[in-house]
Amino acid sequence: MKGKIQIKDLLMLQLVFFIYSLNSVVANFASKQESFGLSFFLLYGLEVAILGVYAILWQQIIKKFELSIAYANKAVVLIWAMIFGALIFKEQITVSKVAGILLVIVGIVILNSKKEGEE
Repeated sequence: MKGKIQIKDLLMLQLVFFIYSLNSVVANFASKQESFGLSFFLLYGLEVAILGVYAILWQQIIKKFELSIAYANKAVVLIWAMIFGALIFKEQITVSKVAGILLVIVGIVILNSKKEGEE
């Protein structure tokens, strides 16, 4: 373990993944633009900027977490994607989507649970 994890570290980790998930929203908008038009380049530039911010913040956050724990939390991006899809793109939230996300999250929790005697 890299030390005691504080609530602010967990919130920062979730913020990092929120920022990462915004990339998908921008990519969706960019994919609907005329190729090589001004809006196309602006949106893809925004994508690169979002990924740059994410990369810098990710490098800072993994100083505080074990990589396996930090990376396992990336599943929260699935939740953000479903929320953004419903709110922005009017996609439906279905039982199978929710069940699939829950299955992934449960699997990650199981993989990262410490057993008795493990450090």
